[in-house]
Amino acid sequence: MLTMTGCDPQLNLAGAYIPGWLGCLLGGLVGFWICHVIFLKLGLVPFLKPLVLVYGALISGLTCLLWLLFFASR
Repeated sequence: MLTMTGCDPQLNLAGAYIPGWLGCLLGGLVGFWICHVIFLKLGLVPFLKPLVLVYGALISGLTCLLWLLFFASR
């Protein structure tokens, strides 16, 4: 496992290389924020119980979806 740490995708952002999973996590957080604003506008927040688990699952799902869209081998 230790020899495979260099095999992860890297993103070049203004000359700095960041891991692909970190870029997907940031995209997942942005997607979460957009979904949160939509939930507030629609009045769905009181029905999302327990809120910590629902939002955690939403962030995890969006992060994994972005990973699959951009880095899944075809």
